[in-house]
Amino acid sequence: MLTPAILVLVCFVFAASGYAAEDVGAVVALRGNALIARETKVIEAKLKDGIQLKDTVETSEKARAKMLFIDDSVLTMGERSKVEIREFLFSKDKGGKSIFNLIDGKMRSVVGKSEFEVQTPTAVAAARGTVIDFETGMIEGKFYTKIICYEGVVDIRSVDPAIGGRITLRPGMAVTVVSGQPLPAPTVVPAAPTSAAGSGGAGVGKTAESLPAVQAPPVIQQPPASTSTPVNVGIKLPPGAAAPPPGSIRVGW
Repeated sequence: MLTPAILVLVCFVFAASGYAAEDVGAVVALRGNALIARETKVIEAKLKDGIQLKDTVETSEKARAKMLFIDDSVLTMGERSKVEIREFLFSKDKGGKSIFNLIDGKMRSVVGKSEFEVQTPTAVAAARGTVIDFETGMIEGKFYTKIICYEGVVDIRSVDPAIGGRITLRPGMAVTVVSGQPLPAPTVVPAAPTSAAGSGGAGVGKTAESLPAVQAPPVIQQPPASTSTPVNVGIKLPPGAAAPPPGSIRVGW
């Protein structure tokens, strides 16, 4: 339970960032249709909509959604993806911790100023100051999670307590965690062909190898009100980050 002092501090931070007191983030880019499930209600997501603790955001086919949180973390969801904001505590001076539950689909995360954790049906990934891609779903009747690290360090463990051990991913490394199976050794992610990488090698094209640029803008940044065209908040991969191989995760615009 939060103490009164922490509650006051968190509310102050939300207000200073331009968010409603109950909001922990906002939708800053949207293409196609997405839904926000909140308590007993399901609402159609719109640009600038607030995101609250315990919300579940779900994208439809051919849809993309990008959310910016008050700790400067950015989540970019691919189509037919579903994520729950399970835990979020942040103060400007002391930092905090956020936990997201990727239930299905694909997501890129750019970790902000808090301790950061993503839970999936098969894995738990903890990171700080990191750019990570996630993909989770089912293959041959088993749940799987594919994780690719582009920056920083990611510590991964199985959600099954009977499966011990941990994996550490560093830039350019990937792992696929399958339910009921031991944790495998990480693999190296080869660079994408130059023709698909675009200028700067960041992968800005629309091919399967392309990547969205990733960089968390200041919380006070406000996106345009119009939703007629997709809005990109200026995301870039850090210098030297590895691009995924053909056919790998793609959650860009």
